Amino acid sequence: STVQILGAEKALFRALKTKHATPKYGLIFHASLVGQAAPKHKGKISRSLAAKTVLAIRVDALGDSQDNTMGLENRAKLEARLRNLEGKDLGRLSGSSKGKPKI
Repeated sequence: STVQILGAEKALFRALKTKHATPKYGLIFHASLVGQAAPKHKGKISRSLAAKTVLAIRVDALGDSQDNTMGLENRAKLEARLRNLEGKDLGRLSGSSKGKPKI
């Protein structure tokens, strides 16, 4: 998304000009939630954070409420998503699988 690569315009245009891979993150890379994520989950968390940021911006611009409940709920959801992603990796490493093994 556009929000995800804000701050990486120079790298984006350089990549487009030279036909190389475009950057995955911009300023959102410095967010604490993205920093807490494992390297292979940084892309997923940054996309989720960008999506929640866009929703919060729209509610702020178009909504009538003056409270911060949506921001707090979105942060809790993102933290739960991060724990879920890391939990899935731990389950795979331990050898557990869904269902019964086929014999």
